[in-house]
Amino acid sequence: MPATTVADVVAEPTFWSCQTHEVSGLGGSVYDDVLESRYVYDSLVVNSRRIRIGDVLVLRDPHLVRGYGVVESIDAAPALKAMERCPRPECGSADVRRRQVKRPTYRCPDCHHEFDDPDVTSRDVVRYVAHYDATWSPLGSAVPAGALKQEAVYAKGDFPNAIRELDASAAAAFLRMHADLESALNLELLAHTGVIPGGHTDALAHVRRGQMQFREAMFARFGSVCAVTGSQPADVLDAAHLYSFAVRPEHRYDGGLLLRSDIHRLFDRLLITFDPASWSSRVAPPLLHQYESLVPLDGLPIAVTEAALPDKALVADHYAASRARWRDLASTLR
Repeated sequence: MPATTVADVVAEPTFWSCQTHEVSGLGGSVYDDVLESRYVYDSLVVNSRRIRIGDVLVLRDPHLVRGYGVVESIDAAPALKAMERCPRPECGSADVRRRQVKRPTYRCPDCHHEFDDPDVTSRDVVRYVAHYDATWSPLGSAVPAGALKQEAVYAKGDFPNAIRELDASAAAAFLRMHADLESALNLELLAHTGVIPGGHTDALAHVRRGQMQFREAMFARFGSVCAVTGSQPADVLDAAHLYSFAVRPEHRYDGGLLLRSDIHRLFDRLLITFDPASWSSRVAPPLLHQYESLVPLDGLPIAVTEAALPDKALVADHYAASRARWRDLASTLR
């Protein structure tokens, strides 16, 4: 089955929110997704046949909106898909859920039967691969996946499927607000042509009001010190919020830290945090197993004086959200 051609491009792009199966931050994926370049799905997925070249895919995982790309091509080929089903003959539901902690491993949401070994059957499907590597744009800051619902970005009447249609105007506004990269004009050009325009253009941008004052306040509070790695040049330090600024657009001086820019990215993506009980850094265990260079960052006492410690409740919230994401990562790798 050939790739989708230019003739299949629609005049007006549709915006889609797609649940990515990539194992975030671990350099690997399940179902062959590669966050920065391709999204893999099949014909059993609701809305699978509606995606076209020129559509905009907004990729999300269970916790964060990761970024967006404009579909440049779609490969389609026949495949077999393994389906896990409830083993009770009178049920046979394919909506069985693997549990992370409780045993038995599976629970059927239809008949409530619990079991370790599901029935496995194969289905003929069409396997699709949507490519967007030349147009991928990560979000400029961490945005919770729930923001798509909170900001009314989903199209009316859409159900919580892996591929969900977005309201086009709301989605464009959402990306302009959070991507911090391209203007509406540039996004429209990408969606219609699949080509990244070169050179420079005037762009509309949403700027966080008070961000400069917040950064200055963090330096006054902490000095030129990363909360994880200690003293650092000011040029590599970011003023980081302990909460999502996208959800709570305010600058709390007891709700911020200075972090080295690379650590800030890990912190925003819930891959490094602080334990509020010990005030020490914690790195996601799956990352520690794969990246030796991150091991020295785990278990460091926070490089902040006791008088300047941030709000403990905000630290606890970030810690809890991070641990929830780590459990998801660990269960995916089993």
